[in-house]
Amino acid sequence: MQEMTDSFALTDSILFTGETFVEGQALLVKEDKILDIVSNSKIPPNFRLHPLPHSIIAPAYIDCQVNGGDNVLFNAQPTEKTALKIAAAHRKKGTTSLLPTVITDAPEVTRSAITAIRSAKKQDSSILGIHIEGPHISKLNKGVHDEKYIRELNTDDLDLYRPETKEIILLTLAPETVPPEQIRQITEQGVIVFLGHTAATPEQIRQSLKAEARGFTHLFNGMGPIASRAIGPAGTALDEEQSWASIIADNHHVAPELIRLAVKVKENLFFVSDAMAPAGTDVPAPFNLGERTITPQEDICVDENGTIAGAILTLGEIVPIAIRDIGLDPQRALQMASNLPAQFLGLDDQLGKLLPNFKADIVALDHSFNVQKVWKNGKEVV
Repeated sequence: MQEMTDSFALTDSILFTGETFVEGQALLVKEDKILDIVSNSKIPPNFRLHPLPHSIIAPAYIDCQVNGGDNVLFNAQPTEKTALKIAAAHRKKGTTSLLPTVITDAPEVTRSAITAIRSAKKQDSSILGIHIEGPHISKLNKGVHDEKYIRELNTDDLDLYRPETKEIILLTLAPETVPPEQIRQITEQGVIVFLGHTAATPEQIRQSLKAEARGFTHLFNGMGPIASRAIGPAGTALDEEQSWASIIADNHHVAPELIRLAVKVKENLFFVSDAMAPAGTDVPAPFNLGERTITPQEDICVDENGTIAGAILTLGEIVPIAIRDIGLDPQRALQMASNLPAQFLGLDDQLGKLLPNFKADIVALDHSFNVQKVWKNGKEVV
């Protein structure tokens, strides 16, 4: 990242504060924080002017499900170096806060991933913690997760899933694999529990939510269909208004009509990329996921059987698709990439808005909502 002066003003742009669009105002940044939004006539004389005509200035993006980037996969190389490389790849595309994600694998891989994140997090504040997706999921709706590693939760896992200070652990599990008593144990330790890759009944899901599970991982994917008399996990997620859910809006994982319906029904809904190794690179390369070869194909990844195996797009590329192709309101789409995940993670007092004392994590977008520039902690990312 390239250092700019400690105090600067972004001018001549439309500002999206995280709540509303504002015109004719300047965004003041001092060191790593937002100082204020003021008229041009009130910009302090010691602030460097940074005019960005024809741009939209918005809060930078927060991604709670990132498997890889820059042609490296966290599962394949669960190291500090990999985590830092993934974070850097996504940061250049507008995601300045993220949870590197390890999916179902051998216990030693999960353990290594947690250790790697704790080390990387000390060097890069973009890394908020870790998303552990599996191995306590349903074999019926496993997707590309390796069935031989899917298992019930045990006491060693309970010991492992203990967040350190200011560390986020998000754990995706299936209610039919982990009973409510264990879910409550995990949540009481400070872990955020999401339900996913599941064929659970509505009653099983509701019992999990009563045990303080917070919501659902990649809504509609790994959940089975919604039928007239069997609503499944996805239908239950829509019905449970207070629960949260993530969704992949890359025009491949979920039909646009379903995304529009979910946005109308569910306020607590935010974007994730589910990005795999090729994300954030101009030359996407095939990679191995366990014993399988995964191939980039247009904007998604598929295995040898054609099963979707994650995405290629970052949130910086998903937001314009959500607005242009899916037809979401720009304000809602920007919130689903920033303010809403910040709320979900309990970080909405410092991330997801361009307001005084918030972190200066900023994206500059063109009027098609493509990322042009990025700032992390007040420093421009190059």
